[in-house]
Amino acid sequence: MNKIKMLICLLFVSASLLAQNVDIPSDLKLENAEDYKKTEHLVLNSTEWLLKTPISENPSKRKEINAFLMKWMSGSPTVSIELVSGIVPLDCADCLMSFMSGWTKYSLENDYSKNKVECAVAGAENAIEFYKKNKSELGKNSDMEKLMKQQKKGKLKKYIKSKF
Repeated sequence: MNKIKMLICLLFVSASLLAQNVDIPSDLKLENAEDYKKTEHLVLNSTEWLLKTPISENPSKRKEINAFLMKWMSGSPTVSIELVSGIVPLDCADCLMSFMSGWTKYSLENDYSKNKVECAVAGAENAIEFYKKNKSELGKNSDMEKLMKQQKKGKLKKYIKSKF
């Protein structure tokens, strides 16, 4: 029984460490569709790193990953993000990045989904999780509180759908 507990503990620690190790190559090029395709795994790992790493931890790495994700998301030929008022947390840059990376992650993991509502729900859920984990650092945010309220009532998808 102790061996099983130890194995489970090691798996959680290993998963946590994997999320912590994201290296953006200094020679990274995003010039054509193939470049974007080749870096999709890095986008997914970066999204997880941003979500799992406390905002106060390693700010220079966070800045590097955010810059990479912004470049990737703004040039991607396969993922298009729509920022709609009332859904996106515009007055919290880290929450906004979390929303956009959640949207991107959903799209990539779902055969380049173009379903705006599903992508926005995934983005909002990612941003909510990030906000909850970092609220003490970020401070209270009315946009995020509104999304959390809708999620708590089980009406997040309906709320998001109404905004499109």
